[in-house]
Amino acid sequence: MVMPRQARIDYPGALHHVMCRAVEQKDIFCYPQDKEEFVTRLEKLLRKSSMQCYAWSVMDNHFHLLLLTGETSLSEFMRRLLTGYAVCYNKVHRRAGHLFQNRYKSIICDRDSYLQPLIRYIHLNPVRVKKVTLDELVEYKWTGHGELLGKNKRRIINHDEVLGFFGKTEKEARKLYREYIFDGIGKHEDYRGGGLVRSAGGMHEVLRRKKDNREIHDDRILGGGDFVADVYRHLDKSGSISAKILDVDIVLDKISGYFRIDKEELMNCRSKNVRKGRSVAIYLLNKYCGISLTEAGKLCGIQQSAASIAMRRGKELCADKNIEKNLFDFVNQ
Repeated sequence: MVMPRQARIDYPGALHHVMCRAVEQKDIFCYPQDKEEFVTRLEKLLRKSSMQCYAWSVMDNHFHLLLLTGETSLSEFMRRLLTGYAVCYNKVHRRAGHLFQNRYKSIICDRDSYLQPLIRYIHLNPVRVKKVTLDELVEYKWTGHGELLGKNKRRIINHDEVLGFFGKTEKEARKLYREYIFDGIGKHEDYRGGGLVRSAGGMHEVLRRKKDNREIHDDRILGGGDFVADVYRHLDKSGSISAKILDVDIVLDKISGYFRIDKEELMNCRSKNVRKGRSVAIYLLNKYCGISLTEAGKLCGIQQSAASIAMRRGKELCADKNIEKNLFDFVNQ
């Protein structure tokens, strides 16, 4: 099933790979002060909004961002970022007119399958174009790589949450993250688009599938058929995306009902069944409610480090026992 081009998809909890090029592919970030202006503006906007950043890279004529939508919409955030930078740039360089090529491109991505590969893809951008070597990347100021490794003081990325995807402690996470980045050298990775071909692993894989095994897909989405179907749950009858964030209390009530445990037990009890429910709660609150891992942990009465472990456990439980699909249906009843 091939969907025609429609409006941009956005809703709280959506992970977006955002790409934007300069008009006529001109270099608009060629001077360090231009990159600094853009990056500083990005950092300030993130502090003032509910948007979270998981990876970033600024090249000479384009940039990549990996953003998680909260209550602040992607369109509002990007409008403020691009318009503000364009006004400043035109004033400094004494020019007029559009600065960026058409509208920015955004692909909504399946976090379970693509979050770590996208972080690597974005942070290796300068190495792929031979701007720097892999050894020099850690000192390169214009990606989030050095930021995650503690080499600069920027706070663009949600450090605790991103490192939590790689290890249990900061030291372990940084080591595993660095190894993961190094493993990407020599691999052909390209996540600039969405759709079934990219999600399936190439056209050869798509053609190999029998007709009745082919999945629903959408060029605005990077993920398999089940993920696309989950995204479509957010579509209203007019074909646009509902921006209403799922109510946290209702979600917790439904989770407690699903696991047959009291809502208060999710935050206090340490029994095995409650730990399962708490882990799934943290995973779903983070994924579908636009809540950061740290905030989800606080809601369930645990520290960020424990929340990272719980989130991984919740993800595994959902994958092993098909809990996520059943629970997601349950939440939306």
